[in-house]
Amino acid sequence: MFQRLHDQNHYQVLEVSYDASSDEIQSAYEVARDIYSHDALVSGSILSDHERRRTFDRIAEAYQTLIAEESRRLYDQRLGLAQSSNRPVVHEAVAVCEPGEDVVEETQELDKIDREPAVRPAPPRTCPIELQPAEEASGAFLKKARLAMGLELATISEETKIGRSMLEYIETERVDRLPAPVYLRNFTRQVARCLGLDEERVSTSYLDRIRRRPSN
Repeated sequence: MFQRLHDQNHYQVLEVSYDASSDEIQSAYEVARDIYSHDALVSGSILSDHERRRTFDRIAEAYQTLIAEESRRLYDQRLGLAQSSNRPVVHEAVAVCEPGEDVVEETQELDKIDREPAVRPAPPRTCPIELQPAEEASGAFLKKARLAMGLELATISEETKIGRSMLEYIETERVDRLPAPVYLRNFTRQVARCLGLDEERVSTSYLDRIRRRPSN
């Protein structure tokens, strides 16, 4: 993976297909992270510390881009990935590039793509429970709210496009598995919206709680 790392796109870095699900991306990231983390013995015996850190940073960049629906959509557009009935199809006329670089060649195929009808958002919900004035938006509270509404994780995942495993990490407060705060804030806002809760309060409270917790 570390050879010609910056010549690879995010999907190649994580070694997942272009139509990989959020759970597959999450799983690939966890495997790569375990290999290239600061205390990994395998990569430490092969790579210098600088090479290992560089590789790990590249893996984290790929994961953080692909795990969030909107950033993945924008990145797919840069790669020239068109939404088909399943998921992306690569147009060979498009040159893959790293973030910050200009696309060498643009394709006109995108102009020919039939746009899918807009998906109608789910109707707003009202949660039967709410955060009390001094209560934190813990993972346990989010799970309690979800169960109070009779919703499965699969339903939340389908509506938010957040992988089920990530939703489980949020509910169980797996600090070692949660993404960077900027992405976690977006995820918790989407979950709160899906549950009919105050998005800003839930997101801010949850992140404040997680920041105070040790990673181990």
